[in-house]
Amino acid sequence: MTTEARLDPRVQRSRSTVIGATLELVGERGIGGITVDAVAERSGVAKTTIYRQWPDGRSLVLAAFQTLLRQPADPDTGSLRGDLLEALGSLADALRDSPAASLMAALIDAAERDERFAELHRQEAAERLAVMHRILHRGRERGELPGDADLAEVLDLVSGPLFHRRYVSGTGSDRALDRAFAERVVDLALAAYGVRRDA
Repeated sequence: MTTEARLDPRVQRSRSTVIGATLELVGERGIGGITVDAVAERSGVAKTTIYRQWPDGRSLVLAAFQTLLRQPADPDTGSLRGDLLEALGSLADALRDSPAASLMAALIDAAERDERFAELHRQEAAERLAVMHRILHRGRERGELPGDADLAEVLDLVSGPLFHRRYVSGTGSDRALDRAFAERVVDLALAAYGVRRDA
């Protein structure tokens, strides 16, 4: 049984309220604007109660971010294109709709200044990259990618456009970040390596 599961229900509710308030404030103010005072005011939970759980605002923000981490989709459809469509489609959904996506820029910024946030960012990225490398490695083993294909380069080609559209070029009505866009990205990237759409 986890420590979280053993917590008194009142403590669990209090923690959930504080974490929710923290994430709201990060979305509004960024990580640098988070103080225990601000979280206490937003959540209605006493500062003494918050300090019993977390020693400072940074530790609280770190704990809040950790609640957003999700295991990435790890499909095995039997084809490289099928796996990439599932994985990239799920990534597009997450980047469009997940609360974590709107806070990613704040996490990346904090990672430049605080090793604890840098480690959290590495953990999040490592899990996602491990799945993608397994997909690409299987595709290469099945002969769907050339034997000399640089898998890191292929990964950049299939995932980079989704992050660019989410964080750089915007998502207006004509630039939707959806599964149709992910499918176009996959097909364009695979075509560069001679993989046909029906492969």
